[in-house]
Amino acid sequence: MSAEKLVKETKLIIGVSLFASLALLITWTTVELMNTSFGNDKALLALSIIPLSAALASYLKLIKINKDPQKMVAETDERLVAEKNEADAKALKLLQGILFLTYMGYTFIFPEETFQSLGWWVTLGILLLSLFAPVMIRHMLKES
Repeated sequence: MSAEKLVKETKLIIGVSLFASLALLITWTTVELMNTSFGNDKALLALSIIPLSAALASYLKLIKINKDPQKMVAETDERLVAEKNEADAKALKLLQGILFLTYMGYTFIFPEETFQSLGWWVTLGILLLSLFAPVMIRHMLKES
């Protein structure tokens, strides 16, 4: 991938992320000013942080690309790919541990909500997905 193509793609990601964040923020502001309610209106404000964070991460990537474009483009070396895969695997294991602790904490702190609360089911679902998804993806890649 050329440096120009990578810069163009990163700028597009920044633009789309900022647009989504701004749209959510404007929607939240409008709802607050009109005194209408969709349930939990602060969720719109909280959701606007996610694309804003993605835009910030892409901006930092763009700065790194502009600083040293050849280093960012030439990431096809086998050692770098293996190092990246190892870091991704460790991050997944860390997130699985955090999800497990969240699930256990939620279950023990709010035992009356076990099997009843949507939050409990969502936490359980994400935990199980994080545990079984790597195995399922590996199996699908072997077959193809």
